[in-house]
This record gives sequence, C-alpha cells and structure tokens, in this order.
Amino acid sequence: MNDVTPGNALSENELLHLAIEASNRERYDLSIGYLKQAIATPGPLASKTHFLLGTQYAQIGMYEDAERFMQLAVSFEPGFDIAVFQLGLLQLTSGKPDAAEASWQGLDFLPVEHGLNHFRRGMLALQRNALVEAEAELRAGLATPLPNAPLLAEMQRVTDNIVKLRAEAGDASAEEAPSDAGDEHLFLSAYRH
Repeated sequence: MNDVTPGNALSENELLHLAIEASNRERYDLSIGYLKQAIATPGPLASKTHFLLGTQYAQIGMYEDAERFMQLAVSFEPGFDIAVFQLGLLQLTSGKPDAAEASWQGLDFLPVEHGLNHFRRGMLALQRNALVEAEAELRAGLATPLPNAPLLAEMQRVTDNIVKLRAEAGDASAEEAPSDAGDEHLFLSAYRH
C-alpha cells in the first residue's frame, strides 16, 4: 500500500506511473528523472523501474546506458520476458549479435511458439540475411496473442520493410549471402526504416 499523505516523498509506484505518463508525452527528461528517484530507493518494482529507465535511454540514443539498465532489470527478474527480449533486440541492433543470442537464451523458458520466440528467431534470421525465414518468423509472432502494442507495431514495421527489400532485390538474390558490409546494411535497412 502506498502512503500518499502530503509531505511524504513519492512512492516507487507513484514515480513509476509518473515516469510512464511523462514518457507517453515524450518528456523523456521528466521520465528519466522520476525513474532515477525510484531507483535511488529500490523496492519491489526495481525490475520494472530499471527496464523503463533502459527504454528511456534507448529512446534518446544513450544505448550503453540503455543496455546496462536493461541488464539490471533482467538480473532482478530473469523471467521478465519483455525485458529479456528488448535487451537482446537492443544488443542485436547495436551490432552485438553474440550478446543478443546470449540474452535471448533467457526466453528459453517460454513455449517455442510464443510470440517473443518467433520474434527472436525472426530477428536473428534477418541479421543473417535469411529474409524468407525472417519474414515467416515475424509473421508467426504477429499472429500470436501478445499484449504489447508497441512491440507488435515495431515487428510489423520490420516485416513490411523485409517485404519491400525482397521485392526490390527479388527472392532469388535476397537468399544469396552478400558481403559482411552488405549484411549489416540489409539488416539495418530492414530494421531502421
């Protein structure tokens, strides 16, 4: 129970809600401030406050800090599946595929057909330029009942970009292995555009 009498410092729960509201208004400065206050006296929501702080840092391009706080969130709650997935995704898009695969092993407790596992396999296939496999896995993930609208929108965008890339390159040439530089360009094109 939160003690919300006037004069008391804000509770961890109140700070978390204020941070979410600030983030929804794209006030990342306020959100980060609230989360830093919450982290200063960690409580039962520590995994969530650290994860949200990591997402806020990612939002403003501070990827090393984002990764550090997401790792802390996962260390507090290894079964926090969305934090595990987002940590791996951040690592993959930061050019650290081995770290992403290691982080994503934390999703092994989920059923093989869980949406996050489809997304994990799809993103790893995309990183290898296996566009047909990537598209199939991402579509399978999108077809699951995953209650995370922002992640679903992001994975739909990546899927749409893969479709465009395949149309531009042609299916046969899209399955050929380009150079390492081409690999990175293709992955970034599908993910970031």
